[in-house]
Amino acid sequence: MRRGCFGMRTNRIVRLPAAARLLCLLFLLPALAGAQAPASSGKSFLWEVRSDRSRVFLLGSIHFLRGEDYPLQQTIEESFARAKKVVLEIELDGAAPERIQQLTLEKGLFRNGKTLRQSVAPETYELARSRAKELGVDVETLEPFKPWVVALTLASLKLKKLGYDPSLGVDRYLARRAKEANKPLAGLETAEFQIALFDGFSAREQEQMLLQTLREMDLLDKSVERIVQSWRTGDAAALADLMLASMRQYPEVHRKLIEDRNRRWVPQIERLLAEGDDALVVVGAAHLVGEAGVLELLRARGYRVEQK
Repeated sequence: MRRGCFGMRTNRIVRLPAAARLLCLLFLLPALAGAQAPASSGKSFLWEVRSDRSRVFLLGSIHFLRGEDYPLQQTIEESFARAKKVVLEIELDGAAPERIQQLTLEKGLFRNGKTLRQSVAPETYELARSRAKELGVDVETLEPFKPWVVALTLASLKLKKLGYDPSLGVDRYLARRAKEANKPLAGLETAEFQIALFDGFSAREQEQMLLQTLREMDLLDKSVERIVQSWRTGDAAALADLMLASMRQYPEVHRKLIEDRNRRWVPQIERLLAEGDDALVVVGAAHLVGEAGVLELLRARGYRVEQK
């Protein structure tokens, strides 16, 4: 199997394609035609969080980007320069491609003799066959893998076909810069945690994820362009509408992917604030916005939060 990794406001709530959500949600591996791009607010997707002792810069990341999406805004570059430490969503030392492939094989392969065809409805399987063929993949090579692996792999391949590259994601770009500048690098989560998160979805949730990804893949070219535009202009309200409204159709998946992780991250950010040195924290953009987003959780705990 070919290995994969793994915004915009309208007058109504729009449904964001599953693959586009992956562009903003996960480090390892996410809107619609006719909508107008958001107007520039003069802001970036960066916030400054202050305590009495120090500050933390919180940057919402897009995990797949293109060369033409650089350079980053000056405010982001300035926050990077001020930061004594860079903290990513995932600890990079354990996220080398070979390690990710090993972990995916350990968790993502059926161990009970089951196959993809046997684990999903016939219409889901036939759509997977069609989408795989469009991407130059024989569906037979996907048979040993659970639906979550197939969904993330096909979404990743589609993004790459559209010119989006995980090696150009904001996280990896800033990680390279940090190493060049000898800035300490850390992570809020591990590769093992993120893969276990997907593998912990029920069979029904995994098929829902796969089916939605397959059905909406044709929308991805226009969707991603608008998601990146919303991110670049710092339109947090638009991105919240896009990323979160659709996910609430699947409350358990939303809770596991977004809300639970946000709550686990807040104490780690508070420890950074208590250390006294400025730090830059980079996480998927969808984690910062919304009522249960990291920004609101920090405000509720009394911190001053300002968009830059």
